Amino acid sequence: MPQEQKSPLLLVASTAVVGLIIGAAGGYYLGYDRGWESAVAEATPQEAVNPYAEVQTNPLENVKTNPYSDVKVNPFD
Repeated sequence: MPQEQKSPLLLVASTAVVGLIIGAAGGYYLGYDRGWESAVAEATPQEAVNPYAEVQTNPLENVKTNPYSDVKVNPFD
């Protein structure tokens, strides 16, 4: 009985797919935690000083003119 010859294109394609899957999983595993840890490490000291430093309660607080001062509320006036 003769053995079947597999096409070299199928071998190359399957090797490429397996390599991409392993590379994506490895990149996710190695890169995700480092980015997350550095982001948390940078944000923690900033929040420790004053977490409400840049909170603005009134968005029109520093505006010289109020765009809503001459708004027509009743269209029938």
